[in-house]
Amino acid sequence: MRRLLAAHLGCCLSLVAPVLVCAQTTAVAPSETLTASAPAPAAPASPTASVDPQPPAEASPQATPAAAPEEPKGLFEQTWHQFQIGGRFSSINGDPARFQRYQDMRDGLLFTDFRYAFEAPDGTSLFRATADNVGFRDQHYVANYERTGRFVVSGFWQGIPQFYSVDTATPYTTTVSPLLLPDDTQLAIQNGQATLSAWVPLAPQFDLMERRDVGHVSFVATPTVHLDVKGEFTSTHHVGGLPWGQSFGFGNNTEVALPYDSRTNDLKLGTEWTNGHEMLRVAYDGSWFNNPGSTLVFDSPIRLTDSTSAPGRGQSALWPSNSAQTISAGGFAKFAHRTQLTGALSFGFWNNNEPLDPFTINSALTQLPLPRATAEADAHVFSGNVNLVSRPKPDWQFTARLREYNYNNETPAAAIPQYVSYDTSISASPTGGPLLFAHSTTTFGADATYTGFHPLALTAGYGRNDNSYDFRTFASTGENVLRLSADMFGSQGVTFRAKYELADRTGSGLDDSLLITMGEQPDMRQYDIADRTRNKFTGQVDFTPTEQWMFSLSGGLGKDNYPNSYFGLQDTTFRTFSAGVNYSDDTGLGVGGSYNFERYGGLQQSRSAKSDPAQFNDPTRNWTADSTETVNYFSIYVTPPKFGPSTEARVSYDFSYAEGTYLYTVVPGGPLPAPSQLPKVYNKLQQLHVDVRHRITPKLALAVTYLYEPFRVYDFAFDPSVINGIAQPSSLVLGYVYRPYTANSWTISLRYLF
Repeated sequence: MRRLLAAHLGCCLSLVAPVLVCAQTTAVAPSETLTASAPAPAAPASPTASVDPQPPAEASPQATPAAAPEEPKGLFEQTWHQFQIGGRFSSINGDPARFQRYQDMRDGLLFTDFRYAFEAPDGTSLFRATADNVGFRDQHYVANYERTGRFVVSGFWQGIPQFYSVDTATPYTTTVSPLLLPDDTQLAIQNGQATLSAWVPLAPQFDLMERRDVGHVSFVATPTVHLDVKGEFTSTHHVGGLPWGQSFGFGNNTEVALPYDSRTNDLKLGTEWTNGHEMLRVAYDGSWFNNPGSTLVFDSPIRLTDSTSAPGRGQSALWPSNSAQTISAGGFAKFAHRTQLTGALSFGFWNNNEPLDPFTINSALTQLPLPRATAEADAHVFSGNVNLVSRPKPDWQFTARLREYNYNNETPAAAIPQYVSYDTSISASPTGGPLLFAHSTTTFGADATYTGFHPLALTAGYGRNDNSYDFRTFASTGENVLRLSADMFGSQGVTFRAKYELADRTGSGLDDSLLITMGEQPDMRQYDIADRTRNKFTGQVDFTPTEQWMFSLSGGLGKDNYPNSYFGLQDTTFRTFSAGVNYSDDTGLGVGGSYNFERYGGLQQSRSAKSDPAQFNDPTRNWTADSTETVNYFSIYVTPPKFGPSTEARVSYDFSYAEGTYLYTVVPGGPLPAPSQLPKVYNKLQQLHVDVRHRITPKLALAVTYLYEPFRVYDFAFDPSVINGIAQPSSLVLGYVYRPYTANSWTISLRYLF
């Protein structure tokens, strides 16, 4: 793909360069360098309690307490000189892996909610540190040091576990590639002397889990009042076992615990200058992904030796090591009539030059030559945007934006006339080699807002999206978007917003021969580029009649139609509604609740037919799939007044129920049999949180939290009634299933202020 940036975009960008954020002219606030995980002493925004106290939100340096902090007004308020130490005790009836999933809820000694800050008496320096869940898989640490007006250094380290299952079992005897099976059992199954059930007694049960360890450090220096120099480095180590499926042909599927160990390093360097009226920023971003085990090799569970009908060992290509380098520039300039122009440019270079895997490792087949030794995959990426905001008159505001994105695939073409199909036979390639996909996007938008009907603001906008593609069914698509909205703020406690969007997308340059080459129906359309019309409406009303009461209502509905897609996605719909109420008074009483409803639907059409013309072109063999998903969510909380002078409590309850249905239909009187309908899938989650805190001394408090969490689930693909063992009729699986659970978890700790 070779597309030149439009001339008007280039002219606008010659005035400015990237980034929309103004460089700091004074000391950098820690909230701008610490991530969202960096806390500060502030009362929680929501009265909802949690099992583990959440880090408080970052505060500005002016609000930072000195070495001798003031005593917090309430036991749920955070300070910068505290920690909690105690124990957690949980009982889980059912699936402990799904209960924990992305957290570590094991029993044991718990040290968490550590907060410490020190500010020099003269205000020239500030240090902050936090620690949560020390020693657990989801532990989190943050540190930040600032020399006012000079520099800020900050960093964090975070563990993110993912617990899949305790039900998994496998007969594979190794945990690194190649994954091996006992030869004697393989040979017995190959000779018909045993079946897949022979693997069951050889498969010990194990916990399937993975984790990500993320380390981050950043630096901001301010050598002059107008200049910032910034740097960031992030390293992510991803290690563990992942559920991984592979097929030995259509009839024999295998699941293994994929051994995985990769690292991603990201580096950002930049400098930013501003004088208040103009800003200029230049930056470099580099990302390196390293996966030493980019190929998985594993034994076949149904045979030991290779043959032309089936291999004795399979291989699977995994994520290759690669890198991306990006150079960017941007900035803004202010003009008369309250007008500001911002712009950004970036150039990226993506590379993957890993060795190519062979077509097959089946020794019974002829080894086809590779087109070259390494991938030599290369892509050049360009993006640019210009944004104009102007208020030439008090009642009018105009905005316009132009964005361009080009993904140019620079990978050399590779001639592959033949390939190995299912590790059993050599076939002619329908495309002669990989298609070098590429694409570009140009987006224009403009809005005009009139505020003369104060407090009502009316906005009308237009957008145009143009896309071009290499080796997609449509060569290009164009979409026109009309937006209308009305907003009202500060009118006797009432705030509302309503927005309507109408969009129409059409494609051009249709090449249905690509579909025929892949064996698809020529009337098939790919929904992301197919002709589409969209109608979407959303609205929200907030009402605050008094300082104690607040009411909120919101909702939306919309539909996407695909009028020229005979096969594929026909339409999608959505409906949403939410309502909420909150009450609070001077006694400390707080009560609130909310209800949310969401419904999504989609209709698809296909044809069940063989490649012969009689079936391929027979419309009576059409069938449809109509899917719907509904979600009901309800939440309440209560923050009662203090129980005496020393005891406070919070209670919250959340209920969520999601349900999915699938309805299959065929042409009445056609050759297809009536479909056997799938049962509905659902999951129901309830969470009751109770948090009680009692002040023992001015610096010591007892904290008791309780979580009750029952979960119910059914999925026809992962239910224990379906996957009732690792040996299925034609598959050897891990036994990974969706199971319900009921969890009770207590945390008893002492909170100490120092």
